Parts: sequence; C-alpha cells; structure tokens
Amino acid sequence: MDLLPIVLTVVAGVAMGAINNVAGGAGVLGLLAFEYGFGMPLSSANPSTRLAAVAIGTFACLGFLRAGRKIPKAAFAQALCALPGAWLGSQLALGLPPLVFRSYLAVVMALLLRQMLQKKKPDTTPRPAWLAALGCTVIGLHMGYVQVGTGLVATLVLAHAYDRDLLAVNTAKSIVVIVTSITSATTLALAGAIVWTPAVALACGAGVGSFLASNWSVKKGQDAIRKVVVVIAALTLAEQLRQIVLLLTA
Repeated sequence: MDLLPIVLTVVAGVAMGAINNVAGGAGVLGLLAFEYGFGMPLSSANPSTRLAAVAIGTFACLGFLRAGRKIPKAAFAQALCALPGAWLGSQLALGLPPLVFRSYLAVVMALLLRQMLQKKKPDTTPRPAWLAALGCTVIGLHMGYVQVGTGLVATLVLAHAYDRDLLAVNTAKSIVVIVTSITSATTLALAGAIVWTPAVALACGAGVGSFLASNWSVKKGQDAIRKVVVVIAALTLAEQLRQIVLLLTA
C-alpha cells in the first residue's frame, strides 16, 4: 500500500478531529480521504470512519478535562440512552444504499443550519424525560448509520438541555460520542465492514486534532463555536447535494 494516501489520511484526520471537536460535520473529510485516496466505495468508507470517531470522543474528553471543564453528570445518562440507537444505525449502515445516506445527511445539515441561524429566543419550556431520551437515541442512530455530522446532530439535540451553552454541549457530547462510536465500531468490525489500515490512519490523526482543539474551544467560547458549526454544516450540505445529483444522473 502506498505511503502517500496514508499520510494524507492522517492529515485529513487531524483536520477532522479538530473541527469535530469544536463543531462537527468534518467526518466528510474522512470519507473523501477513503474514497479518493484509497479508492474505497461508500459501503467500506462509511464504516471505516468509526475508529476515528472513537478517537475524537476520547481525546476531546481528555482535552476538556485538561482545560478545566467538568463533564456534566447528565451526559452519562444521555450516552446510555444513545447506545441502542448506535447499534440499530450500524445495522442500517450495512444495508441501505448510498442515495439514502446522502439524502439523510443533507436533511440533517439543513435542520442544523436552521437552528443555528434562527434569531428568535430559544424555547426554554421543559421537555418530558421520554422526549429527551428519544433525542439521545437519535444521536446514537445517526452515529451508527452515518457518523458524519454526529457532533452537529448532538448539538441539535443537546442544545435545549444545556440552554444553548455550546461549551457545555461540546463537553457532554464527547461522552455520548465515546459510547456510541465504540458501539458502532464494534458492530461494524464484527461484520467485517472496516478496512483497518485507512481506519487506523484516520483515527491517529483525528485523536491529535481533537485533543488540540479542546483547549481552543474552551478559550474562544461559544460564539466562535457557533460560527464554525454554521460553516461546516453549510459545506457538508453542499457536498451531499452534489453527491445526490451525481447519483441521480449516473
């Protein structure tokens, strides 16, 4: 196997880890590295991003702790609620076609952009516990099925729980990402769907990028994070729409 694709994948992983720590959506960089660097089909590229997700969640958590942020206690319950969805989503990743993948991700990015750009005051009405648990299950489902944009989906779901304090959201989502990504990676690995050399290369870079970005995230605050969320969501949406056009015209 050539060294150049591995090096480029590690570099893509660093960028992916840093951006996903701060906002989310950069998993598309991993897909691009796999698809264009290694010539992997989406059916292999998508599952192989899960190791990087494990690294991002783990090193994000370590980075936040190092920067003096405490993990919200509610995050552990939220992670457990997300776990069943991660297993189910992984089953879907093994069977659904690329057009469904691209279309779903485009819808999620559009919803995230709508939430980040709306100017009205956030709804602070208390939500029932079952609805909050369902939202966390959706985070796990997304991680298992797509992985790309899990951080953005977590932001969408957890923003209400933490009064849109994006620093608190990022800290909590690191725990949710750890639990759901390990569940998904294990499920997909047992199914033989992960290509290990590219997956490990991406994970190594992602872990480094995620750890370094944690300190930046704490220093810059939630306004800077919000801007990154909007930019990444918009770019990811544009990429998915382009892929959908290509699939429909092929």
